[in-house]
Amino acid sequence: MRRPVDLDQDGVVALVLRLSGPAILGISAHALQMLVHAWFVADLGAAAIATIAIAYPVTLLVAALGYGAGIAAASQVARALGAGDRRRADAAAALGFWLSLPAGLAVTAAILIDTPFWLGLLGADAALAEAATPYTALSTLGTALMLVMIVGGFIVRAQGHARLSGAIMMAGFGLNILLDWVLIRVCGLGTAGAGWAAIGAQLAGAGAYGLHFARARGPDRIRFRWPGGRSAAGLLPEALRLAVPATGSSLLAAFAMALFVEAAAPYGDAAVAAQGIALRLTLVAALPLLGMMAGAQAVLGHAAGAGRRDRLHRALFFVLAAALVYGAAVGGLMLALAGPLVGVFAQDSDTAREGARALTVFAAAFVPVGLQLTAATLFQAIAAPRRAAAVSLAAQGLALIPPLLILPPLMGYTGVLASRVAAEILADGLGLVLMLAWLAEARRAGLAAAVEGREAVQVPPTHETAHQGA
Repeated sequence: MRRPVDLDQDGVVALVLRLSGPAILGISAHALQMLVHAWFVADLGAAAIATIAIAYPVTLLVAALGYGAGIAAASQVARALGAGDRRRADAAAALGFWLSLPAGLAVTAAILIDTPFWLGLLGADAALAEAATPYTALSTLGTALMLVMIVGGFIVRAQGHARLSGAIMMAGFGLNILLDWVLIRVCGLGTAGAGWAAIGAQLAGAGAYGLHFARARGPDRIRFRWPGGRSAAGLLPEALRLAVPATGSSLLAAFAMALFVEAAAPYGDAAVAAQGIALRLTLVAALPLLGMMAGAQAVLGHAAGAGRRDRLHRALFFVLAAALVYGAAVGGLMLALAGPLVGVFAQDSDTAREGARALTVFAAAFVPVGLQLTAATLFQAIAAPRRAAAVSLAAQGLALIPPLLILPPLMGYTGVLASRVAAEILADGLGLVLMLAWLAEARRAGLAAAVEGREAVQVPPTHETAHQGA
């Protein structure tokens, strides 16, 4: 049996690769599932593709709560383990679920009560809202189940169990593909079948995490009660400072996505469908990067908690270099193969033409995306919430809104596409500037994480690794 990872002693590059590998495989399975899902839906026509595109921001509203709580929990768990404080790690893990599940269920209920209202806010006309309501309601219900998967995945990766997280993701997305085929193709349920397929897969994934936590013993056991006592002192305020910006950035992404779809709507269903295809292909291309960031966050946070500036910097530089190389390679491939890629999912010539045009623009903006992703991961890992919030909010939509309001009235549909490029350039530039500023401050102060004011992370002397034998 392969030995467990040693977050204190293993080489940082090997650690990042070993922790990222299962996450990348699992998220790549998600990428495959998304592509197969789009392929099944494409047979239903441009209106069905538009239905999936208009519903996506609604599901993000629920998923945002899980990402915020999961990022906060992973940061706190990794740093607590780095400092050798298992009780604090246990409390932080439980807090992640307490922050996400009640709020997620409340938001889900609000959306289910009047789904057409939410779709109308996203710019859907009465016909599209009526067509999209069944799928949106089902996918929203499934996203509530995904909260358990999101937070559970962050926690087990922070504990060093990346293989478990990857296995659950791969199995869940494989099941989703099977259910898509059965419910869409065999049973002929259309977009409603796609929603039911997602629910089935997410229920299985949430159940797998629930079984793991119920059967866990020793250091992996989580006590699901409100964290209290000295070990949990300050956890809630810090978790909120980390979770609120991350959740806000996801909510902003939903709002920006809605604006993006609404800006394309005057140009017809083919334009909306083209945007949906191009955005999905770009997201699929980014998923392996997100897997690497998930593994890297545990390494960065553990090194910060242990006071190991050398390990923190080595991990940071490796992740940044790997992300930029990946962005250049995959962005170049999407540029070269935009037409054939879109042609797989577009059944009519108008959608194929506009989709290839959109993907070409998005691929060019994808090349430097590693700058914003690495910066956000670093600042989340070391508990620098202001800088993490600045990068995340810019990357997830704040940088998109001004050009989206300015360029389309001046340039028409070309302005819609150009706004995406402008937003990515702004977010990547901000991430680079903040990372360089942090490195300069760290060098001057001699700290692993020199950040301003209340964000300063106190780096203790290197701890003894007593927690490894606990």
